[in-house]
Amino acid sequence: MSVKDTQVDIDSIVDDLLKDSNLKTSMEVKTPSGKIVQVRPITFQEEKEFVSVANRGGDPGNLLIDKCTTSSDKASLLLIDKIFLLFKLRELSFGSTYTFSTSCPACKTQQKFDVDLNILPVVHLEDSERTVTVTLPMCGKEVVVRRALISDEDILSNPVLVMDNLWRFVESFADNTDEMVIQRVIERLPAGDLNLIMSTITAEGYGLSTDIMFACAKCNHQSPMALPLSKDFFSAS
Repeated sequence: MSVKDTQVDIDSIVDDLLKDSNLKTSMEVKTPSGKIVQVRPITFQEEKEFVSVANRGGDPGNLLIDKCTTSSDKASLLLIDKIFLLFKLRELSFGSTYTFSTSCPACKTQQKFDVDLNILPVVHLEDSERTVTVTLPMCGKEVVVRRALISDEDILSNPVLVMDNLWRFVESFADNTDEMVIQRVIERLPAGDLNLIMSTITAEGYGLSTDIMFACAKCNHQSPMALPLSKDFFSAS
């Protein structure tokens, strides 16, 4: 028997062993930007790659999205879609219940919490357009701004790079599309106008919210907190 025939035979045996299992093979989701994406569970091999990339200081999230999602237009996925897709990958691969430990900010007691990822709210964009037109509050000019894609994350995660590259997200300023003009005018804009451009780029207020309410079982202290995402997020809780 050839190596190829042996591989086919092994694959058939594995398929037969898993045919009656309750494993979900994939699910279709609608991202906050309105894109339809097919998501499948993370495999053991991909989990190993995830750990390897993380240990090297890379972004394992992009690895998972690249390997475990399918879309007719993946390159157009917005940055706000990334965290949503990662949570869906986690839910499909390990279940919707995420268990984590944290300390009460009041009494410092360490305790465990279970969060159902399905209940986290998602705010979808009213439109799925890649660009949006806004009127700047200080100078009163209309600006066409491109929303950030997943591929823009490296720029947006660095404050220095953000300020140096903000012009790249502005497609026109009062109908002027000259890149040099846009770059120069942005350098002279007041903070109020820059803040609106930045919040438009990042689609602030949209996407999946990871804010939860913390309630201490010991001292009854309650306060909002961001869901802590450790390296164990992509593992069985």
